[in-house]
Amino acid sequence: MNQTRRREETFKRLFMTQFYPEDSFEDVVKANDELETLDPEADIHPYIEPELGNGIKEADLKLINDKVEAIREHLKDIDDLINANVTGWKTSRMAKVDLTILRLACYELKYDDTIPTKVSVNEAVELAKKYGTEKSGSFVNGVLRHIIVALDSKPEEKTPEEDFSEEKTDE
Repeated sequence: MNQTRRREETFKRLFMTQFYPEDSFEDVVKANDELETLDPEADIHPYIEPELGNGIKEADLKLINDKVEAIREHLKDIDDLINANVTGWKTSRMAKVDLTILRLACYELKYDDTIPTKVSVNEAVELAKKYGTEKSGSFVNGVLRHIIVALDSKPEEKTPEEDFSEEKTDE
């Protein structure tokens, strides 16, 4: 499974977390995993939606579930970051699709150094266009632009080489 598809599946799973109480979410994940790993060509019962038989491999499901759990562990910090970088909105008032996409992208921007910033933003905007409203793509893009500026403005430690290059010499 490629990274784009894995991100989309992560988005779907993260979206589900908003509708189930904490104590029952593990059961929902387990049931969903069983459905997702079905072979799409299998003879499945008619009450199961056809798109649920995605044939997702166990290794990919583990990566997806691990990322969802990591996002959930950092949810308060992520929501604080989002709230600090929007004007006239709070996470409690945002459309659930847009909020879920922002949470996923914020996690990638702040905690996952393996994904380039441009990729996170582009993929988030594409998810917003696919699953959100007409305005979701531009909304997500605008919020993420502010978040990137906020994250980049944090002071970074300088390397000794950089410190040395800034020293003034007396002549």
